[in-house]
Amino acid sequence: MGITSPTPIQAEVLPFLLDGRDVIGQARTGSGKTLAFALPLIEVVDPRLRAVQALVLTPTRELAVQV
Repeated sequence: MGITSPTPIQAEVLPFLLDGRDVIGQARTGSGKTLAFALPLIEVVDPRLRAVQALVLTPTRELAVQV
């Protein structure tokens, strides 16, 4: 992926998300928002557990395709 440092939105929200807190963030398209919420999810999801452990909701189908 070539990622060497977090984007501003990632740097701002990752500490809160990794701490298990809820966050509402707003940033431009292509700013790394998806990675900002996906990384903490990957940290807590147990692939051995066969149950729903995370749910990502989007307001539109178009946005769901992007996520």
